[in-house]
Amino acid sequence: MGTELMTKIGSKLLLTYFLLIISIFLITSLSFHFISQRYLINGTEQQLQKEANVISQWLSKGNLSRSTIQAKLVNRKVLAISERLTSSKMIIWTGNQNIIYSDLTAITLNQLEKQSKGPGRKFVTETVEITAKNGRTKGYVTLFAKIEDIKEINKLMRNSQLISLIISAIIAIVLGIFFEKSLTKPIRLLTAHLRNYTVRGSNEEISIRTKDEIGELADSFNALSRKIKRYDEDQKVFFQNASHELKTPLMAIQGNAEGILDGVVTGEDAKHSLNVIIAESQRLKKIVESVTYLAKLESVEESFRFAEESLERVILDAVDSVAAIAEQKGIEILVKNDVTGSVLMDREKMKRAFINLLGNAIRYAESEIVVYSMMRSVEEIIIEIVDNGSGFAPGEEKKVFQRFYSGDTGGSGIGLAITKAIIEGHNGTITASRAEPKGALFRISLPNKE
Repeated sequence: MGTELMTKIGSKLLLTYFLLIISIFLITSLSFHFISQRYLINGTEQQLQKEANVISQWLSKGNLSRSTIQAKLVNRKVLAISERLTSSKMIIWTGNQNIIYSDLTAITLNQLEKQSKGPGRKFVTETVEITAKNGRTKGYVTLFAKIEDIKEINKLMRNSQLISLIISAIIAIVLGIFFEKSLTKPIRLLTAHLRNYTVRGSNEEISIRTKDEIGELADSFNALSRKIKRYDEDQKVFFQNASHELKTPLMAIQGNAEGILDGVVTGEDAKHSLNVIIAESQRLKKIVESVTYLAKLESVEESFRFAEESLERVILDAVDSVAAIAEQKGIEILVKNDVTGSVLMDREKMKRAFINLLGNAIRYAESEIVVYSMMRSVEEIIIEIVDNGSGFAPGEEKKVFQRFYSGDTGGSGIGLAITKAIIEGHNGTITASRAEPKGALFRISLPNKE
């Protein structure tokens, strides 16, 4: 299939190239034929006019007689060379059409005049008066050239042009075949790479350095390949973590249920086992709901309902939702807001993102959590959530947004992944880092669309 595709593309390129060469060849030949012939006729007329004027001046002195004319025209050939005049025939005649001198004896003036007009004319003629010093017209000199001779010159020029075009066409065809091969070669390499590509195989990135659209296509494919591999690796990690997270409550449920069923656990112990089963079932349900919600956020089916909302109000609502838990642990939450006006957001989803971040901070903070919100520029809003806990272990800040990743005292490991999906759904970014002098820092960047 790939070879057939390359053959088709290469054949189309060569066919288009050949048709272009043939079109140029035909257009050039036809235009050259008519333009060059018209140019030669016009040039001949101008040369005849020039030569006739010279001969007229020559013959203006003295009488017009055959012997006088022949004597004066002995050096006509030298004159033609020195003046670069056209080789032509000549008739010298008087006002009553009496021919005094002629290079042709088998043609009359009337015949010459008739054959010098119309589309089928055979001669190009130019006539000039021969005048005496007193201004009296002594006679006329008519120079004429055969159209057939002009056509022969045109044919010779056309043949020279034809040979040049054929040589140029051969060179162009050779170059066209060479460029066709160089153009389709990277496409063949890319096609072969795509045919042998597998998501989980050890595929090397394709290297095409053409600095054109094909090179850009290869770079785009390499970028897409890296994204697919990262996605595949994330999916494997997700399934591994999901199976581990789900296995723990399922084992607790199974163990307690089997103990009650076998009669090993009775009385108060049976009641305690039932409570464990209920608690683990609720935990399992919460995990499944979180995973389902995260899957919806990461799919195109989940729509965000944006509206102009007060950022400070959303943050304070999230703080109210976790205030009881923070109070139980003796943690104070401070809100420092410098953002005035409304911000375009999905209120419920953004509130959930703040609740997840605050809940994570409460889990690790010692005594205080501070929420900062500020305008970095007209188009960007920055929100920072900082706690004074122990902070991240080395390299942990790069893992906290992975699904099912949790620290030593962490929860299900879904909350921060959901938060990241919500922020990215708002075309924003979220990062985690160590705070100074201690603690964890989560920084959110949101576009400010007015």
